[in-house]
Amino acid sequence: MEQFDLKKVGEYFSELGKIYLGNPQMNELEKIFKPIKDGREELTVDHIRALRDDENKYWSFLNWWRMPEINENELLILRGALVEVKRKDKILVKKLIDILKNIEIVSCILRFIDPNNYGILSSPVESLLNIKGDNPVEKYLHYLENLKELKDHYKFKRCADVDMALWTLARILNSSRLKEMPKFREIHETYRFYTNAVKKIMARNSLEQIWEEKRYIDITELFLETDPIVAGVLAGRDLERFIKSLCIKYNIDISRVGRRGFEEYISPPGLAKKLSKRGFITYKEANMICELWETRCELTHELNTSSNYSQIKKLIDWIINFIDKYS
Repeated sequence: MEQFDLKKVGEYFSELGKIYLGNPQMNELEKIFKPIKDGREELTVDHIRALRDDENKYWSFLNWWRMPEINENELLILRGALVEVKRKDKILVKKLIDILKNIEIVSCILRFIDPNNYGILSSPVESLLNIKGDNPVEKYLHYLENLKELKDHYKFKRCADVDMALWTLARILNSSRLKEMPKFREIHETYRFYTNAVKKIMARNSLEQIWEEKRYIDITELFLETDPIVAGVLAGRDLERFIKSLCIKYNIDISRVGRRGFEEYISPPGLAKKLSKRGFITYKEANMICELWETRCELTHELNTSSNYSQIKKLIDWIINFIDKYS
């Protein structure tokens, strides 16, 4: 059972909001923007002024964002577009950012118009989840997917509530002073030491672009300093994949019928011997692959994890040179 509870973290939003956001009155801002979604009002400059809140009546908006000057004519393009807003409305987000020039401010407006499906994209939360995107619109839409996933996982009622809980968590994790307080230290420790849905999303966001653009062997450098065993296993994975690709390229079977009559894959050392016998790689390289594969198996199955940093780095460097040579 998951030890970390994001919903419980969200209970401290008001307390920390007084420190960082000037005692935020999120419910009051929702009341101001609700008629827009209901179709009783259009988005006007008055709503923009309420959000900007020069007098800090609802929150200290201007401590974090700068609102561009907006006139009523610029908002005409949004006539009727904000009634019963759809979830993840890409066209609407693009229209808003064309006017407001800032995706975080766009997210504020959408969050108060439709707190069920939208949240605020802020720097603390963006860093916490390591949100990626080719442009601000894609980044925000990606964030909304993350909010929906966490909303379902932790049984929140609204995406805006997830957003506030994430913001609260980010503030706790980034503050040495808060982490010294018992109630927040407990949150920090359960987040840090237990697997949870927030960390899974963060890890997925962090690695998603890397997996798409690079080889496994290139990624090993990210792990080499912190976890050389994982780096060695990833390197072995890429070695296996590359050897199989060479065999397919030269019409060498990568599987055979086993003793029980079922098809089974030939091990990388076996494939390396076939490649060497046909002259596609050297005899010395085939022997080296056999040695490296034995090390890889020991690391994978934790039969022998005594391999040190220099040994694993040597393994990785050899595989990189081998792949580059025959690519």
